[in-house]
Amino acid sequence: MVTDKYQDYMYDLVKRAIDEIGPRPACSESEKKLGRLLAEEWKPICDRVETEPFVCRPGAFIGVIRLSLVLWLASIILYWFYPFAALIMAALSLSALVLELGRYREFVDFLFLPEQGENIVGTICPRGDIKRRVIVSAHLDSAYEFRLWRLFGTAALPLMGFAVLGVLVALGGSLAKTIAYLGGSESAHAYTIVGIVIATFSPLAVLFLFFQSDKAVPGAMDDLAGIAVLDATGRCLRESRVSGGFYPENTEVVLLATSSEEAGLRGAKRYAKKHLAEMKKTPTYGIFLESTADERHLTAVTGELFTGAKHDRGLVKMARKVAASHSWPIKSTSIPLGATDASAFSKKGIRAICLLSQDTTRLVPNYHTREDTPEHVRPEALSVSLQMVIKMIQGIDNA
Repeated sequence: MVTDKYQDYMYDLVKRAIDEIGPRPACSESEKKLGRLLAEEWKPICDRVETEPFVCRPGAFIGVIRLSLVLWLASIILYWFYPFAALIMAALSLSALVLELGRYREFVDFLFLPEQGENIVGTICPRGDIKRRVIVSAHLDSAYEFRLWRLFGTAALPLMGFAVLGVLVALGGSLAKTIAYLGGSESAHAYTIVGIVIATFSPLAVLFLFFQSDKAVPGAMDDLAGIAVLDATGRCLRESRVSGGFYPENTEVVLLATSSEEAGLRGAKRYAKKHLAEMKKTPTYGIFLESTADERHLTAVTGELFTGAKHDRGLVKMARKVAASHSWPIKSTSIPLGATDASAFSKKGIRAICLLSQDTTRLVPNYHTREDTPEHVRPEALSVSLQMVIKMIQGIDNA
């Protein structure tokens, strides 16, 4: 069923989207253009296609970095004059960074302008009654370029660690000086030394003010490749329905192209919230495609450190079994940095897994940089991911 024509088709779709649409920031017109293109393409292969608009504040997720850094710099200055105010600034800086960027909570979103995103939903009905549902998903948007990742590569990670350490030092130092101030001993020489230590981190704060560019990346690997596999999944099933190959007997298949993944998983979160009751009523499984670039790094994601999501063990086991049946190397691991749309479902109690094909042991040069172009996507990775998805749908349908 999966032939070379789908491999070529998927790769051509990635190139065509970049050539004709280009970078796709969350909630932008270019992101919507890709979504509307898919909606039209899916009408002949799906039983119904719907556009689900929602409102979010995409500027908050990355904008929180600059907000947190401004608060941090304010705490460094205020430390010398008003330690209690410095303590508040440092606490707000750390809370905003951890909750918004680390835990993917909508903590400071109210400070940013609302915009509209659009999730595209294509539904493929089974031959018989619906007894279960599989959602196959990838995201439409591409990230704004992370300048420091492009310039420093993996070396940017310890810089990020030192920046967080700087906020913690400012928080601890301000707390200590506030306690001393209340006790009448804030002029102690030790607090001058602490202030100097706090100030030594300030160049990092200034550096990270320029962490993100105002230009989005092409997003070939992340996540046009996933969109291409998602699209081909529908085409494969449609072809099989006509030709007599595998077609789900009692499993509804939902093709979900989400908006605003790069803005804190907003599209996936809105979809999961809206459809939670029906996903609980009908056993639902989610297969999320992320960073498809190199099948030699095929990975079944078991969990995500930042969000605390734990993905379904049964789906991870199934993915490993499918890969083994084709002698494809596969590893199972948690994601140490960032998060995927699968988190939005696993955190709601929906069985989900993320399949990716990227080396997660380092910051690859094309991750969230202008180098995320088609030449860094291996066509074989697209084919392998497509076969993984189809076989997993078949396994779920036969369960």
